[in-house]
Amino acid sequence: MATYIIKRGKWYHFKRRVPADYQEFHSKDVVQVPLKTDSRSIAEQRSSNLNQLLESYWRDMALKGDSADLKKFNDMVKRARISGFQYRSMEDIVNKVADKALDERDIKSILGAGEKPYITLEAAQEIYFEHEAGNLVDRSDNQIRHWKNQRKRSVKNFISVIGDIPLDSITREDILRYRNWWVSRIQSEDRLSPNTANKEFGFIRQILRAAADNCGVDVNVDVLFRKINLKDTNIRSRHPFDTDYIKDVLMDRERIKMNDECQLFIYAMADTGARVAELVGLESEDVILFGDVPHIKIRKNAIRSLKTPQSERDIPLVGSALIAFRELGGGFVRYRGKSDLISSTINKYLRENDLVPSDRHSLYSLRHSFEDRLTAVEPPDKVQAALMGHKYVRPKYGHGSSLEQKKLWLDKIALLP
Repeated sequence: MATYIIKRGKWYHFKRRVPADYQEFHSKDVVQVPLKTDSRSIAEQRSSNLNQLLESYWRDMALKGDSADLKKFNDMVKRARISGFQYRSMEDIVNKVADKALDERDIKSILGAGEKPYITLEAAQEIYFEHEAGNLVDRSDNQIRHWKNQRKRSVKNFISVIGDIPLDSITREDILRYRNWWVSRIQSEDRLSPNTANKEFGFIRQILRAAADNCGVDVNVDVLFRKINLKDTNIRSRHPFDTDYIKDVLMDRERIKMNDECQLFIYAMADTGARVAELVGLESEDVILFGDVPHIKIRKNAIRSLKTPQSERDIPLVGSALIAFRELGGGFVRYRGKSDLISSTINKYLRENDLVPSDRHSLYSLRHSFEDRLTAVEPPDKVQAALMGHKYVRPKYGHGSSLEQKKLWLDKIALLP
């Protein structure tokens, strides 16, 4: 096999006579390029790579470069110069690459010979999940499943509108079609709001950006999604339940015919104000029923992580919450770690049995009610923030509010003795 290498002094060069059929494409009858190495094995490798490129160039020119194309060629040179660029022939480029490139991978990278990645939306989703895996290590299996399902649903909706197309094929028109699809849904489905659409837009942005960045796909996500969010002119926030409604309706165990854990969950949430995931995420050692102040410890455990650092807190058990956890004999078992399930079960039952005052009320309204009742008795801001798991804006000193201090204020709003 011909290597087309010669040695001048201690350095190797590539040298090959131009075949007669291709003489018209060269100003000289010999192509000679320094290989920039004194190693024969490296010279042979570089010479082989250069020879492949050269033959490819000749084949292309044989197909496209007959004398009839000479005028077009000259016009290209002139246009390049007018535009402020210097025209380079394929021979010049090949020679330049051979000077710099170390192996075939370098040459392919410089000349763009590698295949463009073909990544569909479904594939982008998996790339994104893999990319984010390191940020989910402190979450439980159920939390990760919930996190993934939200984004899978968004991708499924996106694909239903524009198809499972490659990332670099997505256009601004596709995004606008997706936006219009959401507008139509919001107009026809009462329970949907612009904020729901905006959350999905955010998920799709994250997925596209991660996949494009990680795989070198040329997609300008910021341009595609520019000014895409919808304004929520009618904020559909949850309404709190009236205190009497909680006591007379939601805590009427003759009227509410759900399973025991669902009924007791309403009791627990009403007098702790804790989030759904926080209550079903309690392990047995997080529920302290004996001692001077029975309480629950909301903290990171094997079941769940915390929503925010300030979410970690101890909440005294008073009123209906104390009744609930005593009846449970500790934490929840059937719904442990299953916040989505218990939330959907209770909300469905309440809606189907006309047990919510409006469509702005849901199970989570109990947390809003708790905060309103707490605000009404005017505890110190630090105590209220500690009970709600909210951030306290002033610098933190000491250990914060004690269980006894928190119980003092919770006793004032307890729904049952």
